[in-house]
Amino acid sequence: METKREIRQKIRQKRQELKEELWKEKSAAVTAIVTAHPWFQEAKNIYTYAAYNREVRTQEIIETAFERGKNVWVPKVVGKAMHFCRIGNMDELSSGFYGIPEPADCKITHYNDVLAESEWGSLMIIPGVGFDVYCHRVGYGGGYYDHYLAKNPEIRKMALAFEFQIFPEIPYEEHDICPDIVVTEERILQKF
Repeated sequence: METKREIRQKIRQKRQELKEELWKEKSAAVTAIVTAHPWFQEAKNIYTYAAYNREVRTQEIIETAFERGKNVWVPKVVGKAMHFCRIGNMDELSSGFYGIPEPADCKITHYNDVLAESEWGSLMIIPGVGFDVYCHRVGYGGGYYDHYLAKNPEIRKMALAFEFQIFPEIPYEEHDICPDIVVTEERILQKF
């Protein structure tokens, strides 16, 4: 089994080698699956990352959420914590922590780490570096999502990945929080 560090290096390289047209094509396939999924359709609040460094694009998911009248929340790192800020359009995002797009101005935030509505009215779309077929996740190493999700255990968690980010098995710790499902351009993996 590869180490988390090896997985991060391998996936970083594969994402950088992904040509722009193929990146957009694969992202569009993931977007189609996500926006057709009942969890997305039922959710009043969508908590999602803004794609960075060749992650699965989320711009079209965010725009679809706006079109369907959903509230969209994007993370912002403040000190050592991640908080979610509600945005009204993509223009409200600018380069933030590590160059990751995040809300420049937080009008409404979840500084107390409590979600806006009941967990059943919310869907969190999370990024990751690598996943296995059991939905274990290798993140970027900061623990931001694990910390946030530990305080909101009932929220539905959907991770996005390209098929090349899926491994038969990855190392994980007991405190790591798994997404309920992982969506790639080819399939949906469910947590066992």
